[in-house]
Amino acid sequence: MTLATQPCATDPTPAPVPGRAAAGRARLVAAVRDPLLRNSFYLLATTALGAAAGFAFWILVARLYPAADVGRASSLLSSLSLLSYFSLFGLGSTLVRHLPTSERRAEETSTALSAVVVAAVVISGAFVVLVPWAAPELGFLHGSPLRAVVFVVLATGAAVNLLTDSVFVAFRTSKVNLAVNGVLMSLVKLVLPVLFVAFGPFGIVAASGTASTVAAVVSVLVIRHLLRVRVRPAFSWRTFRSTLGYSLSSYLSGSLNLVPQIVLPIVVLQTLGPVPAATYFVAFQIANLVNSVSYAIGEALFAEGSQAGVALGPVARSSGKAIALATVPAVLVVCLLARPVLSVFGPRYAAGGTATLVVFTVGALAVAFNTWVSFLLKVTRQLVAMVVSNVVLAAVVLAVAVTGLEHGLQWAAVAWGVGNLASGVVAGAALLAGGLREPYSGRHRRRRGGRRTA
Repeated sequence: MTLATQPCATDPTPAPVPGRAAAGRARLVAAVRDPLLRNSFYLLATTALGAAAGFAFWILVARLYPAADVGRASSLLSSLSLLSYFSLFGLGSTLVRHLPTSERRAEETSTALSAVVVAAVVISGAFVVLVPWAAPELGFLHGSPLRAVVFVVLATGAAVNLLTDSVFVAFRTSKVNLAVNGVLMSLVKLVLPVLFVAFGPFGIVAASGTASTVAAVVSVLVIRHLLRVRVRPAFSWRTFRSTLGYSLSSYLSGSLNLVPQIVLPIVVLQTLGPVPAATYFVAFQIANLVNSVSYAIGEALFAEGSQAGVALGPVARSSGKAIALATVPAVLVVCLLARPVLSVFGPRYAAGGTATLVVFTVGALAVAFNTWVSFLLKVTRQLVAMVVSNVVLAAVVLAVAVTGLEHGLQWAAVAWGVGNLASGVVAGAALLAGGLREPYSGRHRRRRGGRRTA
């Protein structure tokens, strides 16, 4: 060996560490196998596919149908979405919380499905009866008795589809939900508007609603045959009663959480007019894509924390870190690209909505914190705190909006961020006071003699 090729004892270049690459691969494999991160990815992918399909759906509809039909149909579809949510009565959260530790999974799932079907038929049926007086512009729903019946069926299908999503989350099978709601429902939703043009505005509603109903039917079949949960039309009052308190608390909390999202656009419209209201809608929808990251990880946290024997502390820390690592970069990217993104919708949106979008997006940090602590409250069954924190959310958002909107549209975004921060602080204080309780071992405890009771 020549002097030039001999190793130098003082060479500052460190020798490669053989175990470093292996350790990196091990961490990657561990992350892939982590059910919290894996389910978060599938939930987020489902949300992204649904958002992309919805965007393409409305572009297609705008080209196929007159603008007046699109306006009427969008209002009726918004009503259908609300009806389907209100038909759940909190049973989706109850299934996620209780199914992982339940010994009567088929009975609990069947009871929840039966209750939701009955509730959806009653609530959507009442809506159909009242719509001529409450919203005359939606009178086309009464064009024939068949339309009214179809609308009730579609609202029921949408409600069932929401409930089956919770079953997949509870069983850590969110990849199935990605296939059904992310892929299948999106494909059906994009094909049907072309076929239903002859039905006018109701054709738009039927196209979107049929896609949800198809997904609901397929989801029930998958639950029966793949998850082997033998759901059937059956109702157990004992099972329903044992979960009623948790269901109603979740329902009330979720309904309060929806209040700002429903009322704030109306306040903007009444205070600033239709053009700022349109700008608000676009900015909020874009910012909500950032919020969907924390929502997806929060759902995965809820499912993982509900498993039997889980150590909640590590799950809470892992989910909090995942939310932060995913949300902060997304906020930075959207803030930097706010004006170009809004320019896609038109120069008026970019001119009037850039500041609003930036504030909404920064507010996603408050939404992420509020989402994280709120799901921890759900896992630990701190039901009163859940309701109180959402009362704070609704009150603060609306108070700030009403007092500040006269100074500009960006105050709607300020109200949203401040309200979520206040709600998160209240929820976090309750969580610190109550602590991360011991893992939930199931609702069914043993009596003397070996019998189990709810």
